[in-house]
Amino acid sequence: MPYQFASCLGLRSFVLSASLVVALGLVCACATAPVGPPVPAPTLTVGDHWTYRITDNLRRGLVTMLDADVVSTMAGVATVRLVYNNEYGREELTEEMNAEGGLVVGALKEERVRRFPVPIEMYRFPLQQGLTWRQIVDTVSPETQLPAQILVYATVQGRASNTVPAGPFNTIYIYRIIQLDDEQFWRTRTTRNDSVWFSPDVKAPVRELRDASYVWRDGSTSPLVRTENTTRELISFKAGS
Repeated sequence: MPYQFASCLGLRSFVLSASLVVALGLVCACATAPVGPPVPAPTLTVGDHWTYRITDNLRRGLVTMLDADVVSTMAGVATVRLVYNNEYGREELTEEMNAEGGLVVGALKEERVRRFPVPIEMYRFPLQQGLTWRQIVDTVSPETQLPAQILVYATVQGRASNTVPAGPFNTIYIYRIIQLDDEQFWRTRTTRNDSVWFSPDVKAPVRELRDASYVWRDGSTSPLVRTENTTRELISFKAGS
């Protein structure tokens, strides 16, 4: 199938699924709080430190601890060191976020960290109820080395109270869909659905649910293959100086 035609089909299904998910998300959102002022972009500072507990619901509740530290800031881009620890060992990665909430360098699934052609809009500050954004990023697929796209759709659905191990927080709830650039002839692209409760008090989410999957093209049943179902909860936050 010609690439341009395939891209149009992918974008059409992306928009339709996004509309459906938004409708479902409005029903499923946490207890809401009154509408407040827009949430500005956080100012990340060297020394900012977050500890998260990640529960993997596809691996019998495997728990991974994540320590995230801002190690440098330059020209509006913060470099964050991510250290993961679980019963299988330790892994250290680095990602870069810009001041507008874009992922400059990082990974959107379990793959090698990479620099994106343009920052992936994980957030679009200031965050306020009703804000919606879409992004199409032209890439080269890491799997096939062919032209591909990353698609982002997100909506801010309002404020919600949320209690995690770090305590109770007033948060703003974001529903986000990311379609990755990993489609191949035998499978569809990965679709990742994120539910994010962002707190300006800690400059980051206090809770994040991720659910990712793709469809296997076997010519008959086309089974769904789930690749991620995780819950991230904030354990602690310490601001840098």
